[in-house]
Amino acid sequence: MLNSLKNSIQLLRPALIVLALGLTGCQSIGPKLLPGDQFNYNAAVAESSQQQLLINLVRLRYSETPVFMKVSSVISQYARTVSANVGAGVNTGLGGDDTASIAGTGTWSDKPTITYIPVSGQEFSRNLLTPIPLKSLFQMIQSGWPVDLVIAIAMWSINDVVNEIARPSRRRQADPRLDEFFVVWSRLRTQGTLGIRNKVDSSDVILFFREDASEESLEDISRFRELLTLDESINEYRVIQALIPRNPDEIAVLTGSIWDIMLNLAWKFDVPQEHIASGRTSETFRSERTYGVPPIRLQYSKSKPDPELSFASVQAHGYWFFIDEHDRESKRTFSFLQLLLSLAETNIAVQAPVITISN
Repeated sequence: MLNSLKNSIQLLRPALIVLALGLTGCQSIGPKLLPGDQFNYNAAVAESSQQQLLINLVRLRYSETPVFMKVSSVISQYARTVSANVGAGVNTGLGGDDTASIAGTGTWSDKPTITYIPVSGQEFSRNLLTPIPLKSLFQMIQSGWPVDLVIAIAMWSINDVVNEIARPSRRRQADPRLDEFFVVWSRLRTQGTLGIRNKVDSSDVILFFREDASEESLEDISRFRELLTLDESINEYRVIQALIPRNPDEIAVLTGSIWDIMLNLAWKFDVPQEHIASGRTSETFRSERTYGVPPIRLQYSKSKPDPELSFASVQAHGYWFFIDEHDRESKRTFSFLQLLLSLAETNIAVQAPVITISN
């Protein structure tokens, strides 16, 4: 009898070890999965937002309506279940063997739930059709974004200096003074002579010159005023959202909405000549100030581009349209457009329809 009990204990020892390991592994799995999953979801959302913006630019190039879907929430539920059964029997008869048994089960589940919200109605109007606030754009310039990028992409005019418009209905070339204006402004900012002040409690933007400017800066200040037809006796100007200034101390700036900005960029895209010849779309706008080089150089191909060599790619109208991974200027402008989309977003109560996908 004693020997039988010892034999059963020996048989149970491996089972007890397995059970102990199983119980040890039942600790929380969330903290271990969080870093990897957070990175993966972040990368997936970033890639999908790039593809969505690019396909909507292509749609505008072909006079189609853009459609935006934003990710409202990402919820991932994890579950792991481990169970083990251990049993032993001692033979008390004249014959037979002592017995021991172990049984275990384990399950694992990952149930991500992603909610998409179509941008429509009032939110569509506010986000896409409302001009970008002046304060936001001048804050970007103040924080270091290139003047030529911000103004060339997001502003239609500043006093009498007009920007180019690419869409067929109002197509025009930029004022020849625009490039010189960019150079003068950039020099003044580098010299620390031209300042921008934003009032915290209002949307007012103040542009001013330092009173102790150097001789070199004074020449640029004079040229800056001349280009914008400003009163030389005034050292501080209020920037307003308008086509023309009403008072001598004002600078009138007309900014575009996200829709207008996207439309302007889209009509500078190169597209297959067969689509232009067939009337599917119209001729591409060629900028005189950039010698025909568009801000975003969109390429196209019948075959899918190598994912390692394309920054973003989408398929439409029988072609693949993509931005080259090594085209830094195009990537910079595209990223700037994404930032403008973020600045234009408003917080409005969610209305139906809402699309939820659960795996």
